Amino acid sequence: MATAKANKKMASAAIDLPECPVCMETMLGPIFQCQSGHSLCIKCTTSLCPPICPLCRQPMTQMRNWQLEEMISKAKVPCPNKTFGCVYMMESNDVQDHLKECIFREMDCPLGLVFGRCSWHGKLKEMMDHFKERHPLNCNVNTDTDVELNNINVKEDDRYMYLISQGKLLFIITMKIDTLQNMVYWTIQHIGSKAVAHQHVYEIHVTSKQDTRRKIVFMEHCFNDALKADEVFRIGKCGIMPLNMFGHFIKDNKMSFRFFIKRIPSSCNKEKKSKGDTNAKPQNDNSGPKGFGQKGAGNKGPGPKGPGPKPQGPKKPFKQHTNN
Repeated sequence: MATAKANKKMASAAIDLPECPVCMETMLGPIFQCQSGHSLCIKCTTSLCPPICPLCRQPMTQMRNWQLEEMISKAKVPCPNKTFGCVYMMESNDVQDHLKECIFREMDCPLGLVFGRCSWHGKLKEMMDHFKERHPLNCNVNTDTDVELNNINVKEDDRYMYLISQGKLLFIITMKIDTLQNMVYWTIQHIGSKAVAHQHVYEIHVTSKQDTRRKIVFMEHCFNDALKADEVFRIGKCGIMPLNMFGHFIKDNKMSFRFFIKRIPSSCNKEKKSKGDTNAKPQNDNSGPKGFGQKGAGNKGPGPKGPGPKPQGPKKPFKQHTNN
């Protein structure tokens, strides 16, 4: 009986998932039916106006195809952006969460989402080119120089955003002056998956324009762009400074800060390194050079004859310097 159940599971996993007869995309729940029993995906169902089945011209109903939904929920489905290069496979219930961070998804301009001044819509690989063409002042920062800000006023709300390229990855820096909370916030977010974001930490170095000996360094893990910057500020997992303190870092309405983004070594590398240190055996007398009269490590042979001081024992090997 166990074999029969296993075969049924293998057979159900091997079949192709049904496609919506209208858009020809893989079906995802919820799935509604018309009076004749035809099933349509939720996207096509909500776009029907009037709500008439395009296959039989019968009215659509609120009756769901529960059996089909259950079968789809247990099967692995490809990302809807598969044609654009995404190879991620997941259960259908996880599709919507994945689409929020899929690097092949259609994206809006980050500046447009916050300030409402840009209507650009495109792919992640096109975003930096868009910034260079339309927002050059918001992508001209790097880790080699300070980010210089002018016209800083601690009595007015303000926000600064910059797009950063590090290798093949893109990050967004956000600095916010919040007079309601009397705080200044900094955060750096990875545009992409949560897993890659958690592999990176960032540092924010703020040096006073009034006294260069006054400096503050913030260090925190990166979030990805699925979480809004304001939510990161709300939970406090970012760089935070009170406004009355921030005023001591400003001179002539100017301030600057510097940032660094670092990748955390993978746990596998840490484990391998720790195992290597554990297995490494300290050098003993066997590996040391043999002194006069030594037949081997730990074996005391007859000392040299003649005048002069007698050796106190076998010659010790050179001391090995380790990092332990």
